[in-house]
Amino acid sequence: MKNNSATLNPWAFVAIVCSIGMCPFFTIAGVLLGVRAIVDIKARPGTRGIRLAWVAIFIGSLVTGLWGGGMLWWNINVRGQMQHGPVNAILYGESNESAFVPYFIDGKQEEAIEFLAEMNKRYGNLVSGKQIESTQVEGEELAFYLMPLQAILKYELHFTDVPTVLLTAKFVLFDKQNETRQFTNKFEWICIHDKERGDLIYPSNAEVGNEL
Repeated sequence: MKNNSATLNPWAFVAIVCSIGMCPFFTIAGVLLGVRAIVDIKARPGTRGIRLAWVAIFIGSLVTGLWGGGMLWWNINVRGQMQHGPVNAILYGESNESAFVPYFIDGKQEEAIEFLAEMNKRYGNLVSGKQIESTQVEGEELAFYLMPLQAILKYELHFTDVPTVLLTAKFVLFDKQNETRQFTNKFEWICIHDKERGDLIYPSNAEVGNEL
């Protein structure tokens, strides 16, 4: 017969509280504490909460999985775009200009052909590149208190004919339209710096002067 007067096992209570936490560290702790609660309840017949412990394990595992999947998606699709976007755009664009355009909010095919042709004429083929700096656009907020809604990113590119070329890009995570934010995850413009022959900018009508 079930003993309703049995006290609730404290491990089960803490486990359920942690399992619904808004941080993966808490949800993982909820799973571990749920297991601890089950062991403790079996060792102490005078306490109850075994179902609560199992619920904590289930919820904690589910929420942890959602957190992990979300963080993986964010790392691949957003951070990866920021770190490698312009480099990948150029690499793919050298063999197929159509693959270059989708990286930009207002990309144009004809301008992409001209931009890539001039770049190749000046520097040769792109060998590699990496992000070297990131600056939040002044006045912009942070998405989820972590990522800038808009950022100015700097890259170092290495071509076959010129060892090092610097590129600046404006990245837009969320674009403001009609007082609402729309997930964008693209670049507004890129600028290859060239003091001798003039900067190469794509799209050509981009206003980059105040943000370089």
